[in-house]
Amino acid sequence: MTETGKIKEIKNNVAIVVTDSSSACFGCMNHECKTTSEFIKAENPLELPLEPGQMVEIKPPDTPFVGQTLTALLPPVLSFAAGFILMRLFFPGAGEGAAAGLGVVLLFAAAFVVYFIRKKKPARDISFVVSRIIG
Repeated sequence: MTETGKIKEIKNNVAIVVTDSSSACFGCMNHECKTTSEFIKAENPLELPLEPGQMVEIKPPDTPFVGQTLTALLPPVLSFAAGFILMRLFFPGAGEGAAAGLGVVLLFAAAFVVYFIRKKKPARDISFVVSRIIG
């Protein structure tokens, strides 16, 4: 998702960009940007000579999303497996339904823990980088 916008201000190698409301991104067809009109923080890793008023192109960073995905999805999946195995280990007479039920309970518990941890401590505040200067 690449967007264009105008730099409003620059603070410590971070540009505050107002996106161009006429260009629609594919994800939401610019519905969210038109209704909220918030400013986007974008890092300048290429150290381009940025100035307020310039038109720039911004995009999400090229950081691996696999790591973020694993930290969000791996704990619930592992907790389901742990619940299933622990139920079978401690209660061998219990059926697969009970083991799966405990697994689902632990899956949701781990998902809520991950959610509340991420709510308290977000991954990153800046989710875009300046890729090039348009004009």
